[in-house]
Amino acid sequence: FVDKIPDYHYWSIHKALKQQMAEFVVHRLKRQHKRNGTGYSVTKRMTEKLTAPDKDVMVIGFARRFATYKRATLIFSDLPRLERLLTNPDRPVVLVFAGKAHPQDNPGQHLIKVIHDLSMHPNLMGHILLLEDYDQAMARRLLSGVDVWLNNPEYPKEASGTSGEKAAMNGAVNLSVLDGWWGEGYDGSNGWAIAPRDIDLDEEFRNREEARDLLDLLEFEVLPLYYDRAAQGYSEGWVACSKASMKTITPKFNAQRMVMDYVWQYYEPATLQGRRLMADNARLARELAAWKAKVHQAWGGVSIKVHGCVTDQCTWGDEVELKVEMELNGLAPEDVRVECVVAMECSGTHSDPGSDRFLLQPVKNQKGKTTLFSTQVKPPYPGLQTLRIRAYPYHEALSHPLEMGAMLWV
Repeated sequence: FVDKIPDYHYWSIHKALKQQMAEFVVHRLKRQHKRNGTGYSVTKRMTEKLTAPDKDVMVIGFARRFATYKRATLIFSDLPRLERLLTNPDRPVVLVFAGKAHPQDNPGQHLIKVIHDLSMHPNLMGHILLLEDYDQAMARRLLSGVDVWLNNPEYPKEASGTSGEKAAMNGAVNLSVLDGWWGEGYDGSNGWAIAPRDIDLDEEFRNREEARDLLDLLEFEVLPLYYDRAAQGYSEGWVACSKASMKTITPKFNAQRMVMDYVWQYYEPATLQGRRLMADNARLARELAAWKAKVHQAWGGVSIKVHGCVTDQCTWGDEVELKVEMELNGLAPEDVRVECVVAMECSGTHSDPGSDRFLLQPVKNQKGKTTLFSTQVKPPYPGLQTLRIRAYPYHEALSHPLEMGAMLWV
């Protein structure tokens, strides 16, 4: 349906919504700066980029809870370069920030102060705007009118980040770290993605590199596409990207999908599990309850250690024999699951360190009532890898293998 809308009509609707958003932002800025005693000339300079009739300035929005992991100030990491991009007379940019920090979150409140101070800087005034008293009504205005929605959380701490989903439904284009929902939503044509650096690397290094990627995308891809305007006064490439954002994200990220995900992934399995446990006069439920009580009583005395020596290097394709010795403190070998978890050293942020697991099988009881577990592991990757052993209580009737919340690592 979106593709059938003529580009000029699509863009005219976006401009109308953007104008309404700009009027709202200007009104709120004037009100808050009047209350704060800001002079008229300063307020005028602060709002003139959004009120100039001959300029369709790019507006980038960032509005959400000011938790530190969301890195609201990441874009300011290279301030001279950002200033050059924002104040380019041929391709000006306005950054609109809004949000609140928890009353006890002093670092989050400090981020707001940093943005406020930058918004009052003479060289950046009018290009960085900070709105007070963020609420849902303000969010609706911003989401419906901005050109770009910025989201740069610290990977992998973003659970979802739903504001970008709502922005896409309004035709905004996401510029985001591949975390939360954007890791699933990005397809290469519907916005821009910042690949997060490995989580094992130094935080300062990660922030610096990802900030550079952000500014690179802004300078060499986002701004050129937005301002690549032909005689009709808009960028056909930008409209195509905006349409792609709307049509690819809206059907996949909505309340209906959320509800059905809960139904199929949680409610239905929980219903089936409940029926299974209650069958035959709740025989399995009573058996599981007794097993859990036994595990809770014994687990404090369970221990695990590597048996023998493990080689620290091998030829690609060779197998490595792993043996561990466990003191089960009265539990049976079938009451525990012992696994070897293999991950690349500095494996990159998109690999799951638990995706390659090798199950160790009980071999025999040792003297002193310890149990030996063993397996042959063929490392799945070339290069440096980490092999770690973990053990946890397991019963086939558990709703989830890790339901007991107990685990030992070697």
